[in-house]
Amino acid sequence: MKKFLFLPLALLLILSLTGCGADKKDMLAGFEKPDTIIASLNKNLEGDSHQLQKIPTEYQTVWRMTSGAQLSFIDNSYYQGVSLLFCYAENSMDTNETGKVLQGILKALGDGDAAKTIEQLNLSESVSAEAEYGNFVVQKVSAKNLTIEQDSVKTFDLPVSYIRIERKPDKKIQQNQGPMLVDNGSLAGLEDLIRHDNQLREASYYYRHEVKQEDEEPSLERLINFVK
Repeated sequence: MKKFLFLPLALLLILSLTGCGADKKDMLAGFEKPDTIIASLNKNLEGDSHQLQKIPTEYQTVWRMTSGAQLSFIDNSYYQGVSLLFCYAENSMDTNETGKVLQGILKALGDGDAAKTIEQLNLSESVSAEAEYGNFVVQKVSAKNLTIEQDSVKTFDLPVSYIRIERKPDKKIQQNQGPMLVDNGSLAGLEDLIRHDNQLREASYYYRHEVKQEDEEPSLERLINFVK
């Protein structure tokens, strides 16, 4: 009799595990392939100019929108899956358009008040900001006033903003890992991550040393190196 009971119980366990793996809140848990995640995001993004297209670059594979934004996958700062890093040119996408795109991305990831989260990020201002969205933490950092090196007066001086979306840390796993030496999940941690972005450094050099001398607006292609 026990053998007959075991089979239905095992089947229920498999189904429950499958259901958890397919749950929206676990999309960034590290089990889904990037292309699968991008396909889910695209379904929630309106307009052809907002569809993410896969582009291999010198540094990594990214997904770009013709409207002036790109998305990449980075390691989760708590080593629990992956995070999304959304980058957009402020002179190409205004606050309203950026908000709509971000709202579509958030709704594809999980349940929550996306409009409230976006409002808390204050996209119209260049100050760093952080907000929660269900099981996720959403952070915004602008490169406008971000120094290239710590304790340096030089800045990137680029109208480019970054938004990181990652799952909240699992406290039990963190306790097993022990204390982290660097708080990578903080806004300061995100700022430092952006500060070491080689692509942004190259764009900043071009913007400060060439474009400013020529007294003309930088093209989107040169600004964030969107076109190879």
